[in-house]
Amino acid sequence: MESNQFIAVIGLGYVGLPLAVEFAKKYPVTGFDINSSRIEELKNGHDHTLEIEDEDLKKVLSKKPGSAGLYCSDKTTDIASCNYYIVTVPTPTDKHNPDLVTF
Repeated sequence: MESNQFIAVIGLGYVGLPLAVEFAKKYPVTGFDINSSRIEELKNGHDHTLEIEDEDLKKVLSKKPGSAGLYCSDKTTDIASCNYYIVTVPTPTDKHNPDLVTF
């Protein structure tokens, strides 16, 4: 992957946030989530789910999309210019199996 390639991680939960943080150590990453209060929390360097230690999150945070590190956003315009999209959102399930029809 070239250094001018941008990654979007869609969904900043227990899978997406750790993945975004790891990618952000080497590539520009925009983490996207529809939960605006979650985005504000992450921008302030705190993860209430404790998937990522606050110190580790703060080390990779970025102030603008496309710059080195992790930029967190709830605006789709911030991920429009990304080259790679990784979707980490919940899969609906029935009692025992993924419900792939509901999508």
